[in-house]
Amino acid sequence: MKELMPGIFWLNRYSLKSFGNSGYLVLHDNGNILVDAPELGKDEISQIKELGGISKIFITHIRAFGDACNIKNSFGAQIVIHQEDAKLMKGCAADVTFDSEYKLYEDVILIPTPGYTPGSSSMLLKRGKGVLFCGDLLWWGNRDRYSAELMSWPTEEDKKTWFLPDDLVININLLDSDPDKMIESARKLLNYDFDAILMSHPNYPPRARGPITAGAKEMLRKTIEKGKVTQFTLWARK
Repeated sequence: MKELMPGIFWLNRYSLKSFGNSGYLVLHDNGNILVDAPELGKDEISQIKELGGISKIFITHIRAFGDACNIKNSFGAQIVIHQEDAKLMKGCAADVTFDSEYKLYEDVILIPTPGYTPGSSSMLLKRGKGVLFCGDLLWWGNRDRYSAELMSWPTEEDKKTWFLPDDLVININLLDSDPDKMIESARKLLNYDFDAILMSHPNYPPRARGPITAGAKEMLRKTIEKGKVTQFTLWARK
């Protein structure tokens, strides 16, 4: 685990069980929050116990559900997830579901941001200038790998530039994603105050910039204005 900012740790662990999604541990006086649920190693479990354990497991979207059931049982935590994605859970039940803006703690707000999945949600931590946990709504794009135009699967020639992280993009890359809803969700987030964005895949593509710890809201504003989206599977919709 790496402490990104005071009281916020990045679980930079690649786990197929959670489709490669990272996790974040937020220390909180009312009970620590795990954002998404990659499989935890023994050292991580020990560290988390020393930091006070886990009270809540907030799942940003169902593909980041990962090892939530085992983590719930190990720490006696509650799973919190939007009701639409809760329908897809397997192995255990959600403890808290919501379908509109939900106050987890006084300074922790859950915001429905559908589109990537029907129940995709973000978490706003009102600490410092604000920290936004956005799930898979946003990630890093590559030069020539984002546009408002139709995109296809990368060729071998494309992969030569695959390691050049460029800008923040709206992550429309699933057959069941809804591009219009994702763009609407991104615009909605501009109504909130935050300076950091911690996404589910901060280290993808390889050598990407990692989590954004400052200047994030302005980056998101420019992303929306310029229409920067990834559309790797949009061709399959037609």
